[in-house]
Amino acid sequence: MLDSIKETDRLEGIFLEVLDDISKKELILYLLCYIQLVRKLGNVNIPLDQFLRCASRNFISMRNSWKDVLTEMNIFFINDLYGNIYTGKDIYRVDEKGFYFISIDHKYCRDLSSFSSKVAKYWGVVNKLSHYGRSMTPYDAVYVSAIMFNEGLYDELLSYCEFQKERFRKEADFFDALSSLSLAYRKKKDAVEYINQCLKKIAPLGDVYYSINLEKLKKDLSKLLKKLQKGKSLENIKIEFVNGEKNKESTWRKLIKSIRNFFKRMKGGKRWTLTISETAYYYSIEDCSKKRKNFLTES
Repeated sequence: MLDSIKETDRLEGIFLEVLDDISKKELILYLLCYIQLVRKLGNVNIPLDQFLRCASRNFISMRNSWKDVLTEMNIFFINDLYGNIYTGKDIYRVDEKGFYFISIDHKYCRDLSSFSSKVAKYWGVVNKLSHYGRSMTPYDAVYVSAIMFNEGLYDELLSYCEFQKERFRKEADFFDALSSLSLAYRKKKDAVEYINQCLKKIAPLGDVYYSINLEKLKKDLSKLLKKLQKGKSLENIKIEFVNGEKNKESTWRKLIKSIRNFFKRMKGGKRWTLTISETAYYYSIEDCSKKRKNFLTES
């Protein structure tokens, strides 16, 4: 799987790596930390020492590893006062005693709002996973793919489903169905065809598939088809769950509230750490929430 990930967009690749190995969850936090500093300083070029302090709990306790981490991520650029740029393995040439700046890959700088929104969505998905420390099961993969669809991460979901249907052959029809549904939102002019493909794939899977309410999904897709056939625009739908998923969402909202309150208490001048940088998600989500709503409406 990881060999295939290397061929994807780098930001998407980092997300898929974390989904494959939740112990790498901190990679998303590094991105959130960068977003927080960009917002704070108003510049995409962040002093490297500030970035390392932001991630102090991890980088300082394992001071020799931060170059390994940034090299593996392969999404950051470091430059010095003389215009020299260090990326990839060149990062090992950086002298910590010097003065450097760090920035994200330039293609993501063109639309920082979109970048922030996507990273926030990634964190929202990753933070709901519960298979840390054990191998991913078919249940995990099905659950994650449904969350990704609900977050509107259609491109990432297409790649994820390709990986997982090779790993879990018995669930291949479900992953194919979600791929078709994702394509309906990516290629809207062919939405009717892709939705029909999705319905055909999930028809034999019953009314409940793992924790997913397929009966409700089938009804929603059938209604959506009728609207499309009448010339109406493609509306967003959500995949619903059974077995207390509603309560899980309520717990998630409580978590958001508790972290926001924690952040307010930390604004009194204490140093920003990687652990605290999880709250950067809520910095970025405020600005991107409107964009997210518009994205879901327009999709």
